[in-house]
Amino acid sequence: MSVAGREAFDWLPIFDLSTDDAFRVIRDAGQAPHWIYRHLSRCSCSFCIFSSPDDLRRAAELRPDLYQRYAQLESRIGHTLSPTRRYLPELTGIPVNPDAVQRPRRRRVRSP
Repeated sequence: MSVAGREAFDWLPIFDLSTDDAFRVIRDAGQAPHWIYRHLSRCSCSFCIFSSPDDLRRAAELRPDLYQRYAQLESRIGHTLSPTRRYLPELTGIPVNPDAVQRPRRRRVRSP
């Protein structure tokens, strides 16, 4: 596409396609969708603020240690990561296990 003498590219070639059509394009190209689509409705950060409760629950099942770290962080800072202002355990139905995450040990650095 050319605009005012400049060349422009369509960076979102499947943006306007339905989900079924997008997967059809991938299949017709001889490719396989990213593995995460077997589990989640969208590919993004594990605990994306835009994720549905179902996707958050599944992400917690796929990455339990990371889920515990995020849930403990929310509790520690007294603020949710979600724009819904609901804490991860409330959104997922998965309780926080305070013993699930081992905190890294601090190393003492000796000065020369």
